[in-house]
Amino acid sequence: MFKGNLVHHRASRVAGFSALLFIASLMMSLVAHAQSDARVFEIPVQPMDSALTQFAVEADQQVLFSADLVKGHQAKAVSGRYTPTQALTLLLSGSGLTYEVTSSNVLMVKPVADPPPEPAHNPAPGPQSRQVVPISAVETVISTARKREEPLQETPAASTVLSGQALEVQFANDLKDMSFAAPNVNIARLGGFSGYATFFIRGIGDDRPDSTVAPPVALFVDGVYLPRPNNTALDMFDVESVEILRGPQGTLFGRNTSAGAIQIRTRRPSGEFGVRGKVTVGDYGLLELRAAVDVPIVQGKVDAKVAVLASQFDGYYKNTFHPGEKLGGENTLNFRPMIRFRPNDHLTWTLIGEYIDNDVGQSPAINASTPPQLLCTAWGYCGQTRVPRSKFSKDAFNVSSDLGQDDVMHNKIWGITSELVWNVGPGEITWISNYRKTKSFFLLEVDPTSAPMWSTTRDEPHNQQSTELRFASTAWDSFDFVAGVYALRQKFSLTREIFLQATPAAAQSHLLAYTEQTHKVVSVFGEGNYHVTDRLTLTAGGRYTWEKKSFIQEPPGAYPNTAGHLEPDPKTWTDFGPKAGINYKITDEAMAYFTYSRGFRSGGWNGQASTPTSIGPFDPESVNAYEFGLKSDWFDKRLRANLALFLDDYKNLQRTIVRYLPNAVNPQEVVTENAAGASIKGVELELSAVPVEGLQLNASLSYLDAKYSDFCADLDGPTFYDSAPTSSCGGPGVNVTNPGSTGPGNYLLSEDHSNIPLQRAPAWQLTAGVTYEFPLGNLGYLQLNGRYTYVSNLNVTLDGMAEGERGSVNLVDASITFKDVDGRYSIAFYGKNLTNEIYLNSLTRVATLLTSYAVSEPRTWGIEISWDL
Repeated sequence: MFKGNLVHHRASRVAGFSALLFIASLMMSLVAHAQSDARVFEIPVQPMDSALTQFAVEADQQVLFSADLVKGHQAKAVSGRYTPTQALTLLLSGSGLTYEVTSSNVLMVKPVADPPPEPAHNPAPGPQSRQVVPISAVETVISTARKREEPLQETPAASTVLSGQALEVQFANDLKDMSFAAPNVNIARLGGFSGYATFFIRGIGDDRPDSTVAPPVALFVDGVYLPRPNNTALDMFDVESVEILRGPQGTLFGRNTSAGAIQIRTRRPSGEFGVRGKVTVGDYGLLELRAAVDVPIVQGKVDAKVAVLASQFDGYYKNTFHPGEKLGGENTLNFRPMIRFRPNDHLTWTLIGEYIDNDVGQSPAINASTPPQLLCTAWGYCGQTRVPRSKFSKDAFNVSSDLGQDDVMHNKIWGITSELVWNVGPGEITWISNYRKTKSFFLLEVDPTSAPMWSTTRDEPHNQQSTELRFASTAWDSFDFVAGVYALRQKFSLTREIFLQATPAAAQSHLLAYTEQTHKVVSVFGEGNYHVTDRLTLTAGGRYTWEKKSFIQEPPGAYPNTAGHLEPDPKTWTDFGPKAGINYKITDEAMAYFTYSRGFRSGGWNGQASTPTSIGPFDPESVNAYEFGLKSDWFDKRLRANLALFLDDYKNLQRTIVRYLPNAVNPQEVVTENAAGASIKGVELELSAVPVEGLQLNASLSYLDAKYSDFCADLDGPTFYDSAPTSSCGGPGVNVTNPGSTGPGNYLLSEDHSNIPLQRAPAWQLTAGVTYEFPLGNLGYLQLNGRYTYVSNLNVTLDGMAEGERGSVNLVDASITFKDVDGRYSIAFYGKNLTNEIYLNSLTRVATLLTSYAVSEPRTWGIEISWDL
């Protein structure tokens, strides 16, 4: 206890002292650079790129522009006292260029949209008319991976950004619809937990519904870290962009992550009155309404927006046990109000509210129980043994289950986020604070049959508070940095009631279990870039993290369970993760980079623990990651090619194993331990091309070589031997039938499992898409989209079971969309998984009780009507 408190006080002092230095430096900068909005500009006539560079210096303002966009343009002279926006307007006047102020107060130069062509027989279009511009070049995509808005092609990191338009083309309603959205990325539904999504990047992820475990892939919404697995299947309504970052993220993110991060950014108020929305109707009873209304309250100063989603879905499954009943449905109401204050050109304060009321039906599983499992031998519900790598037929969606309409997950989530962005002259302050509260209640049928064998309830309240304060410097031409402090506190509890009847002759057991965890995080992070020349940049960064977890466990016991109570001393971990890199602009359109970074995933407690020995804790895992990349545009942005090669070396991987439990009736326990290491290397290639106007081709190809470097453990529990066996990696086995004996019996035996595949780590993954637009005269235009995805063999289980092997997957999606000439209205017809490929999604094996499978979604179609007024 004393040592833990000592580390806590030391970490607190370090964090507190760093925060004071941080705030003091900001205050000094404010004093040194405080000035009125208006200032004197002296910018002569000169090429536009030089003029914008000079303007950025004189205005103390970050300006984002493409060299190709401003090439050949001449800037107007600006001389006199103006506000920065007045000066920039004068500078760009007559050039065909304009600008917009982004949510983080960056001035982004862009072309002025041409008015729609005037038909000879029609009057001139009104001032609000808009022309849909055909695809003529690869889109300039903005990344925020380095906590600043910059072109993705100038970001030295393996990152994929999906804009709102790209999401619409994929008809991605939520994160689960983005299964293979980027190279070496695998997103899936978590077994029967329909409201959960599980993320794997480069062969590393976690598919447990246990909130005591820190996910190796972090999810951020509007800069706020969401640690809960049941908050992950987020809807994509009113989303501006999704960015998927591959590899460790720590020196620029409030919450560190060892395998990658997914950033979701919702749309901000536009500042003009507008109404957007869409209605989607599809098979399986799908009906969705999405709408967003923008309202300017004080022109240029206060803007508001409200976005609403209402959806219902019957589910893919037919229940023959209750004829006519559908299972696996969902009903959702999502409400997101937002208000933005911009009192001047330097300050933006945005308040984002959130309310989600979500009922998700349990997705039935397919019974695969075999002798000697009790669901088969005692109840007579024997499933068919699955042939490894085989596919499923449409009969997989006809089930016989005593699941009912009440067997659902009820989620209620509400929260508020405050985002303050303040340009203070020498840089930019960003302050993001969030409070989020979740109430979840499950009623689950665990056995996948109509037998009354096993059901459970899960009551899981959770709340979190987080604050991130960071400063992005722009004071020097040759050096810039981002530094910040972060704090998170989250608390959750889980009350489980378990109803278990092992055999028809046995009495039903009513058990009660309780878990509680409080988690606190404080971190200090920063990253700096030294621009040696206009083309060569050196990068260095680091992150210090302090984490503390307090844990209470009351293992399952006869209701009302007043006997068991496990409350170990709180556990504290600290970590320092460095980063170093170099990037070089080979040409104006090509950049190469190399980075080294160290990632960290915090330790924790075993949420399923039943004894003082199994409770843990287990320690953190870490990774040393090396990445070389190349980003390039060719042929006047007709072709984009991005390449990444990486090597990730993981130590102390957290894995679930079986070990001996002495002096117990059942002398074994399942625990999470730091049982393995892994070496993962691979290649990722992303291509985009616009060979002719209106035609865009996209493709991504990834190769992954993921192997355990060591993995010595017992994964399958007791096995019968005639005499004491000897492990190939960890000494003799332990006889659990007759402890101490070396004769016949069931033995726990640690074996070398370094030859098994990592979970959800396919060797190859390919996605190819085509979009073609052709005009229909004054009516508008048609857009045709097609997408093909190939994923090679993988294993969905952590322990590499043969039954968990999934064969290669081939998916085809397509859509046709009509848009009017102004782009205000559209109607689309889409189909997903057109070949109706039904494959293994997950496998659950409860040793002596049962085995079950969950499968992917079948072929679906829908019609979507959209408007933007």
